[in-house]
Amino acid sequence: MKKKSFAYLFVLLLGVALFVRLYRLDLRPMHHDEANQAYKFGQLLEKGQYRYDPADHHGPTLYYFSLPFAWLSGQKTYAELTEGTLRGVTVFFGLLILLVILAAGRYLTFSEKFWAAVFLALSPPLVYFNRFYIQETLFVAFGLAFVIFLWRFFQKPDYKEATWLGISAGLLYATKETSLIVLATSILALVVVWFLSWGRSNSRKRSSHKSESKGSRKEVLAEIKKVALPLALAIFLFLAISFVFYSSFFQHPQGFLDSFRAFSGYGQKAFDPGWHRHGFWYYFSLLFYHKGRGHSPVFSEIPFLLLALVGVVLSFARMSRKSAENFKGYLALFSLFTALVYSAIPYKTPWNMLIFWAGFLILAGAGFVYVLELIKIRQAKIILAGALIFWAGWQAYLVNFYFHAYPGNPYVYAQTSPDFLRLVARVDELSQVAEEGKNMFIRVIAPPEETWPLPWYLRKYPQVGYWTSSEQVESLEPAVVVIISAAEAARRSEKELESYITHYYSLRPDVLMVLLIRQDLWENYRLKRIGGPSGTNGL
Repeated sequence: MKKKSFAYLFVLLLGVALFVRLYRLDLRPMHHDEANQAYKFGQLLEKGQYRYDPADHHGPTLYYFSLPFAWLSGQKTYAELTEGTLRGVTVFFGLLILLVILAAGRYLTFSEKFWAAVFLALSPPLVYFNRFYIQETLFVAFGLAFVIFLWRFFQKPDYKEATWLGISAGLLYATKETSLIVLATSILALVVVWFLSWGRSNSRKRSSHKSESKGSRKEVLAEIKKVALPLALAIFLFLAISFVFYSSFFQHPQGFLDSFRAFSGYGQKAFDPGWHRHGFWYYFSLLFYHKGRGHSPVFSEIPFLLLALVGVVLSFARMSRKSAENFKGYLALFSLFTALVYSAIPYKTPWNMLIFWAGFLILAGAGFVYVLELIKIRQAKIILAGALIFWAGWQAYLVNFYFHAYPGNPYVYAQTSPDFLRLVARVDELSQVAEEGKNMFIRVIAPPEETWPLPWYLRKYPQVGYWTSSEQVESLEPAVVVIISAAEAARRSEKELESYITHYYSLRPDVLMVLLIRQDLWENYRLKRIGGPSGTNGL
């Protein structure tokens, strides 16, 4: 593929990637993790304050990079924020993942870059979580950048490469403290590649030149200095950027130290994960084959897993002193090491696999270029490429636009049910007939895991109170609307509940929320909105 053709096709591909990520961005209900992150950002947006929490939420880059998106949208408060604005942040960094491939430069051919970009642009899990307001998309973008710039610095340890390396490392760590896994596996992959290639060739070279002069001490020191000073710059930038973000731009310096203290907490969570515990093969089982109940379609990334396998095998088979081939071997080792580490950790969520899956997709692009080279019939190449793109596009459609909240979707994880939006819509309708309007008093009684994403959907209601159990609330009055978990509702007396109309909604699979509407408000709603006499429970 020629450079000019690649440039045109890549721009077209960016347009396609942007469309599939932006289209109906508010289709899927806000996940409780998204709502939690949105609330955290809302505090920064309204008050200009952020304090790093080592127990939860991960790093601060997501919040600070969200600020320009909110400002450009004219949104200055938490209540004014929309799903499109927040998810637009991760969509932007989803496109950045494709642009990061360009940083590979001569270490990938134009054809390899193009097909890698195609697979990343249409990858169902990447598209799904690029439309998800959590840190993972930023993590993948900065993680891939670090992996590529580490290789570039290894090849040419100058100040330019050191600058890019330090910036990418700093942003990666400021996004998630657990990025130490990526930092470690990438360095390990680099060491192994060096040992397998340069280490052997250099040892042969040294043995054949035993009789030659060893060089002066000054020359050795000069070589060390040549690498050490740029490396020191990279480390300085890494620490400086991390400190700036974790310290809330110097407002809370303690935050930087807290990011290191967080390791013990996340380590404990990793090996004592509760209901997030999954087996070693969990990630690959999601990618390999997944089918829900009944007439659910098959979700599978088998074509890309096979192409990734081809890319991995080729990268090792062609290992030599050529930088381009060894880069793919380095990327293969990084992806394999990272996949092994994440698979060995009991705590698992689907989005954690994105960093190594993105690496495998780049290798799949290289593998597909090799397969196309083996095929001599042009029409066969077109059919194969078309079938592959169709499968990726079809799977992306099913995952993101049709089964976007269906439990049988392999990437749906503790997802808020669309039925929950009916509860939100009913509360909005009630506020339109209540005397207080959106100032009506709403009680929410539920444990924390059943409260989110309510704070997001009730962000425009100023009179909302949250309690974690019924024991904290003596009487449901004077609240005109009560949202309560099914378990907590069972603890209230029948006499008290007689004052309210009861509706049931699904929050998540097997998790019910109860909407209690005081009788007088319900009568008013019936008369003004429905136009009929008072009805019974469960409309």
